[in-house]
Amino acid sequence: MKLKGKCALIIGGSAGLGRASAEACAAEGASVMIADINDAGGADAVAAIEAAGGKAGFIHTDGTDDGAVKAAVDATVAAFGGLDILINSIGETGGGRGDAGWHRAIDMFLKSSYYACKHAIAEMEKRGGGSVINVASIAGVTGSVASDVVSSGYGVAKHGVIGLTRTLALAYAAKNIRVNAICPGYFKTDMTARLQGGEDGGLSHITENLRVPMGRWGEPREIGTVAAFLASDDASFITGQPIIVDGGYMAR
Repeated sequence: MKLKGKCALIIGGSAGLGRASAEACAAEGASVMIADINDAGGADAVAAIEAAGGKAGFIHTDGTDDGAVKAAVDATVAAFGGLDILINSIGETGGGRGDAGWHRAIDMFLKSSYYACKHAIAEMEKRGGGSVINVASIAGVTGSVASDVVSSGYGVAKHGVIGLTRTLALAYAAKNIRVNAICPGYFKTDMTARLQGGEDGGLSHITENLRVPMGRWGEPREIGTVAAFLASDDASFITGQPIIVDGGYMAR
């Protein structure tokens, strides 16, 4: 119970890596508020956490809306008495093409993280510290595959998330607020469903095309446990870091 007594907000916590992070934090004793536009998924996640003996709530939140994100932060403080942990993990499949798709990627992955950090860190300062975890991507560490300039929004946004993470880590280190990023490789989520087709569930894509050294897809819980670690005092001297979790892909 390394997070006992802590209060966490997980934006994008209804499914995928966000849900795994919410469940992992709750399992370590944190009270968890899930903020998402996926109401059904959020209700299911809350029910699963409570069934396992944890404490959780849900608030409908569009992470690309500054006012909605502030409302989610306020709801967390009202429900649990404060805010110690923020995890930004929103995403979507098929964000659109052309200029509109590029701007949507920036809104979805970069601006949303900025909004959440802005409002959550203000509450963490009142608590004397906290931990922010931004879910970036290996595409934020190296160049991402893009067919042309207008399809580059995802990689650009994820690079921005790491830049935001490092900048805020420096700005708030003296205030005991740690800011880190998790950079996932290829994980089994709805966002990668199109790569998981075929009789082998996409295993050949992992082993033959991508050549992931560990030879398998990552499981969402393997991000959740990293998020819970970064949120805990076990990571008390870690800040400003992009933590790569990719089965060895980036080591090649």
